[in-house]
Parts: sequence; C-alpha cells; structure tokens
Amino acid sequence: MKANVVQNLLQTKRKLGSRRDSLVDAKVESILNSNGYFEGNTTAWVPYRTADGVSLILPFVSDKTACEVNHVVKNSELPIRLVFRPPPTLKDLPTSSRIYEKRCREQSCRYCTSEKIYELKGTVYLIQCGGCGEKYVGETARPLKTRLDEHKRALANPAAYPNCSFSRHRTLKHEKGNAPSFDVRVLHRPGKKNHGSMGNMPYQAGNQCKGGDA
Repeated sequence: MKANVVQNLLQTKRKLGSRRDSLVDAKVESILNSNGYFEGNTTAWVPYRTADGVSLILPFVSDKTACEVNHVVKNSELPIRLVFRPPPTLKDLPTSSRIYEKRCREQSCRYCTSEKIYELKGTVYLIQCGGCGEKYVGETARPLKTRLDEHKRALANPAAYPNCSFSRHRTLKHEKGNAPSFDVRVLHRPGKKNHGSMGNMPYQAGNQCKGGDA
C-alpha cells in the first residue's frame, strides 16, 4: 500500500510541475518521511495466519505497529488469522447501510434472542452447541442468517455436508438422537466494539461448510 502511495504522489508532482526543482523534491521527500514513508520501506507484507486459525481482528494504526503485532503473534505460534481493519473513511460514513441491518422480519426468530442479528453482515460470531457446550468461531461477509442456516442444515443432515465442521461434530458427538440446537453470539462487526474478548474464547477448528465463507 505504501509503495502505491509514494508512486502516485511522485507521478502527481511530475504532472503538476513543469521542471525539476530541488526545493520541491526536498519538500516531497520531507512529507513522505514525516508520514512514515521511508526509503526501503515500501514493500508489501501479509499478516500472519495459520490454516483453520481463529480470526483476531485488530484496528490498523500504522505499518510499524502492525508489523510489531504481526511479529509477536508469529512468534507465539498460536492458531490465529491476523486481520487488520482500517478505520472508516469520511466516504464510508454517510453511505453506510449498516443501520438497516439491525432488524429481523421473522416472528419468534431462533437467532435473535437478545438482539437483532438476523441480517447483520461482515460478522465474527461464536456458536455454542446446546448438546455438549463445544464452541466454534466463524466469520462471514454475507447476512448472518444465511451462514447460520448452513450450519443448521449440516447438523440436521451431515451426510450432505461431508466437509463441514458441523457435520463432523454431529457424527462424532451426537450420532444418536436429534440434531442439537446451538446458541449464537456476535463477537465483532465493523463499526461496533467487540462483544467479548476473542483471545479468551475456546475455538473448535475445522473446515468450513461447502458454499460458506470464512
């Protein structure tokens, strides 16, 4: 990201300036340095993540802070997918439709027990099995109801979802009897503070259901 910022700024300077000026060049270099765009620090890097790791979502403050956090998490060797979320821009604030997501059109909704979560998008959620208490953390960009319905179908018919964590859970833990119920709690969604500390949440690892998203 920083490499693109530097490149675009230099291109803009060349377009606006009719000749090379050492004072202008020095001013541009000073602006870049004061904002953390140092020479040799324009390469991109990818946040640390492990296969089937639990998503640890943190606000993006600066490249330096993000790199330091990434280094600590990587050395810890914990099953974590590190995600840095940028703060909302002025463009995002007046055009956000998130206020319309906090609603539910169903009577006696099985998901909206303490708050309206039926149509929320871009959520990190915690599911606790009503049969054994085992917990699972998931993430989806789609409406939460769509993802939860997929989990519910996998519990009810595990043979149809052989690669899903919930079908394996049903087969291994609840082979006899009816499919267990589950409780849902939203841990995080853009624009709102976390409802709990993800670092303290037990995590059930496993592949996602077919057709779902992480």
